[in-house]
Amino acid sequence: MYARIAVAGLVGILSAGVATAVAEQPNINPGMWEYTNTMTFESEFPIPDQTNTSTDCVTAEDIAEGDAFIEEMEGCELTRRDMRHDSMDYVMECTAPDGSTVTMNSRIDFNGDSASGVINGDLETPMGPMKMTIQMEGRRIGEC
Repeated sequence: MYARIAVAGLVGILSAGVATAVAEQPNINPGMWEYTNTMTFESEFPIPDQTNTSTDCVTAEDIAEGDAFIEEMEGCELTRRDMRHDSMDYVMECTAPDGSTVTMNSRIDFNGDSASGVINGDLETPMGPMKMTIQMEGRRIGEC
């Protein structure tokens, strides 16, 4: 279940969705983006690292609205977002139907045709507390 929350959070972070006001437009070029994400866990029991690669079309509208890298997900609430031209920090809190929770603290750096970042997650699960780290790399690969 924790992996599902983490993956859902990761996919949401790298897609479009939450519409909130943005102070500065981020340095992101619209187009088709490819993301590679590696997720690691610290827990009392072993969970193998997971690497996922996906693509998504990022539009000029997504960027202008500040929605290029965040998606609202069921059971999750965006509690803080600080968007700047060169980076974004945000906190998202999620609760699963079984009562498990995850708080994700994220930072993403923007460089026009590339982006990189890290998400640090603290999970409270029926099997005990866990820490999750997601290393993210994104690059623009062409037009949508």
